[in-house]
Amino acid sequence: MRGNTYSKKQSSEQISRKQSSEQISRKLSEFIKEIQYKNRNPVDNNVLKMLQEMETNPELLFDSQQYLYRSRIVHSKDKLNGEYPFFGFGKDGSFVAPSECTKDMRANYRYIPYLYCATRPYLSVVEVRPRLGARVSVARIRVNERLRLLDFSLQNYPKGMKSVKINLFHALSQLYSKPVTEDDDTLDYIPTQYIAEFVKRIGYDGIVFKSSLYNDENSVNVAIFNFDKCEAVGSVVYDVTRNDYTCEMEDPVSELRLNFQLQLTPDNN
Repeated sequence: MRGNTYSKKQSSEQISRKQSSEQISRKLSEFIKEIQYKNRNPVDNNVLKMLQEMETNPELLFDSQQYLYRSRIVHSKDKLNGEYPFFGFGKDGSFVAPSECTKDMRANYRYIPYLYCATRPYLSVVEVRPRLGARVSVARIRVNERLRLLDFSLQNYPKGMKSVKINLFHALSQLYSKPVTEDDDTLDYIPTQYIAEFVKRIGYDGIVFKSSLYNDENSVNVAIFNFDKCEAVGSVVYDVTRNDYTCEMEDPVSELRLNFQLQLTPDNN
């Protein structure tokens, strides 16, 4: 009897999770269609209401003196700074792009720059998808003031967070994780851009989401709205030597380069 009772309970929980997942898929699909084709300011929406329940929102706090990493592919050696501590792109080139150069992305609208980083150097390289033989400038970004981030990667579950909201965060993380390509229609960005603006409006400094290109529970992507709380403090150049984005330094001149090298390959993460 106990076995049957346990089996029925387990089956009931599975059905409940499936219904919850289907429910949030429907709600998110409705939100996406509404904001793309009907209303650019959907104030009375179930998805937004769940995000507004901040006491059950998973958050990450990045304290002062923590470091993040931002990579850019090097198209011309003439653009490199080449001097300590910026061996790759200089201080400005290692940070956010100027407003006039900012394109539509998953989290930001055109002309509104956000700082896209990763918590590990290797992931930051993977995210720019360099070809074999490419050169990549990896910048070290220091957090100068505490950042409060909404965590779509779900590294922790707050007390009272219901399964329907957990499913929402999983679904939103997948939307933000989709690689940006030249063939993308900017219409596809509108839902995630609006959600990012909404998250900023309710008081967060940015969002955290998983990578679709590299599966590592210790590495996540970050989009920072209030990037004035951060600063680029150094950069190094790497040559991509294998298809798994294994990288090598040009020459190990400084301790900064050595530290990057130790953290860059997957086996050393």
